[in-house]
Amino acid sequence: MSARLRRIAISGHIGRPEVRRATALLRTRLARRGCDVRIEQALAATLRREGQPLAQLAVWCQLLISLGGDGSVLTGGRSLTGRRGALLGINFGGLGFLAAAEQGELLPAVEAALASAWPISPRRLLRARVLRRGRVVARSFAMNDAVVKGAGGYAAIHLQMRALGQDLGHLVADGLITATAAGSTAYSLSAGGPVLSPEVEAIVVTPVCAHSLGSRSLVLSPDDEIALRLIGSLDQTVLMLDGQEHVPLEPEDEIRIRLDRATVRVVRNPDRPFAHSLQVKLGWQGSTRRSM
Repeated sequence: MSARLRRIAISGHIGRPEVRRATALLRTRLARRGCDVRIEQALAATLRREGQPLAQLAVWCQLLISLGGDGSVLTGGRSLTGRRGALLGINFGGLGFLAAAEQGELLPAVEAALASAWPISPRRLLRARVLRRGRVVARSFAMNDAVVKGAGGYAAIHLQMRALGQDLGHLVADGLITATAAGSTAYSLSAGGPVLSPEVEAIVVTPVCAHSLGSRSLVLSPDDEIALRLIGSLDQTVLMLDGQEHVPLEPEDEIRIRLDRATVRVVRNPDRPFAHSLQVKLGWQGSTRRSM
C-alpha cells in the first residue's frame, strides 16, 4: 500500500444494503492498515456512525471510494472538482458504465488504487452559467452533461443557439444535451449522439427529438463555448446538470456552456479499457452475445 494514500473517504447509495455492508467492511480493513477513514454523513447515519458532509470530505481526502451506480459516481466526481483527491467508483448498481470495477471486485480494486497500481486520468467538466438580464444567476459544473428541457417532459422548447463564433439559428426540440466525452455514452447516446473516447476533450451538442430533419449532433472543440437563449416553451424549462441539479429557467435567459479547466481525477482499471466497456455494458458491435 502506498504510504501517501491514507486519507480515505467513502460515499455511496444509502438505499442499498450491500453498500452499507461494504462500507462497514472497508472501514474496518482500512483502519487496520493505518488509514484514516471517514464516511459521508448520510451513509454513516445508516451505520449509526458519525459522518461528514461530502463537500468537506472532498477537500480532505486523498481517495474517495464511491459505492453505487453511475449516479453515485457522478455525485462523488462533482464534489471533487478541482481537488487533488482521486475518485474510485465501484458499481453496486445497474449499468455502472463510469465505475472502475464491479461489486465482487471491491477489495482488489481498492488495493490496486491504494498501491497506485491503477492509473489516474484527469477528466474536464462542463461549466454552465445562467444569465438573466445580463446578470449571472446560477453557475455549476457537470461531469456528464448539461441538459435544457421542459420540466414536464412533454412541451417542446425553442432555443436560439450560438457557437463557433456565429449564430447557429433556432432549434425547436424536446431538449438539448451538451455532454463531455464521458457523458457521450449517456443521455446524448440515447438521443442519437456520437460516442467519444474518454480521452477526447470536446463538447457534444445533441438535440432531443428535434422538430426538424436537419438537426443533428455537433462536436465542438475544448475551447468553444455554446450560448443558448431560451425563446419560450409551454412548460417550465430547466437546466439539468448530471440529472442531479435543476436550475429553473425563464424566457430570454441565456445559458453559456463550455469545458472548464477544472478536472476530476478518476482512477482507471487497466483491465477494463473503454472498448471493453462498450462491448460489455452497451452491447457494441463485436459482442458475441449481441451479434449471434
